Amino acid sequence: MNALLSFIEKLLTVIFTLGFGALAVVILIRCHGGPEEDLGSWTHVQKQRSIEAYLEFLRRCQSCPHEQDAMVALDQLQRERGLVARLARDHLDDRASIAWPAFSPDGQVVLAAGGDRPGLWEADTGKPLPLGADAFQVQAGANIESLAYAEDGGRIAAGFSGWQGGAVQAWDRRSGESLGYFTLEDYDVKVVAFAPQGSAIGWLAQGPVGLWNPATGDLLRASHEGASDLAFLPADGGGGSMLTAAGRELWFWDPASLELVRQLRIGSDRALLGLSRDGRLVAYREGPVLELWDTQDGVLRATLDDHDGEVTAFCREAGKGRVVVGTQAGTLYLWDPGPPALLGRVPAHEGPVEQLACAAKGRVASISWDSAKIWDLEKLARASPRSPAGLKPGGPARASAPQ
Repeated sequence: MNALLSFIEKLLTVIFTLGFGALAVVILIRCHGGPEEDLGSWTHVQKQRSIEAYLEFLRRCQSCPHEQDAMVALDQLQRERGLVARLARDHLDDRASIAWPAFSPDGQVVLAAGGDRPGLWEADTGKPLPLGADAFQVQAGANIESLAYAEDGGRIAAGFSGWQGGAVQAWDRRSGESLGYFTLEDYDVKVVAFAPQGSAIGWLAQGPVGLWNPATGDLLRASHEGASDLAFLPADGGGGSMLTAAGRELWFWDPASLELVRQLRIGSDRALLGLSRDGRLVAYREGPVLELWDTQDGVLRATLDDHDGEVTAFCREAGKGRVVVGTQAGTLYLWDPGPPALLGRVPAHEGPVEQLACAAKGRVASISWDSAKIWDLEKLARASPRSPAGLKPGGPARASAPQ
């Protein structure tokens, strides 16, 4: 009897040891990836040698072997399709993100939030411009919600949220010295934009809207309940309007007095996406469909629906009027909106395109959780494939006759 019990005890010990060892091997493989599995996956990606394959590999590969190799190979392929540079983030804290991009008037510099303060990058190389330790200082606890670059290239501004309310701040672009700080209690400032003429800065806080001049301290304030975007719409010969958008309602304000000049109702049944930075277009979306409406006459200019997923962002290139669209799938599309023609398409990011900023001279900055990238629109249009899986110029996009 004792011999039987001893045998059973030894058998259970062996079974437990083998089971524990197998579990440890499984955990090790899942945490680090087995060499054979990783080698096979990486070899397969290398054989495919496509942007889509490298992006999918990087989505599954977080700090795994060959991650850097995949990024280098991806950048090489995307450069053939218009990638100019990634914005470097080595100088930022590990958890810092890059967000709210805006181009300088000449398109040579990218302004963006680098963590908790504004930063500047060379658009051609993605390298950060050196900043003094005291440049672009912000109040403790303030979070950047919007950035703007003045048309004269000499000033930048930011809108903030914070536990005590929002704020607007302006700086000298070259010295980084603060030019002024304006606080708004109980509201977060979501959008800032420089008026085309003078020193005034327009700001929007989803209800309160106003103009602030940091040079004089003058403040004008009004209200557009539910407004979620703001832009300045220049007029031929000077002047123009400050424009706010809330749902289907567009309100036009006199930038000198902040008096409401007129209102315009847009006939879309889709959700508001936002205004183009030059104020020319207002966009509405539903899934993969994007509508572009003229803000001056309320006419539907184009319906663009040849996208691979939900539309998440758009911007308008002021120079040629081309429109860049980003999607949930991480893809960028380049459109000529009138008459609508799809000019270019590139899988750009591992995750959704969160923000876009167009320069007046053929560049666009795209932001996702994986990176911030600069693209050349001319090269994107030339290099995009004309295949069944690629472009369908003119495709299902539709132009609308004036109403």
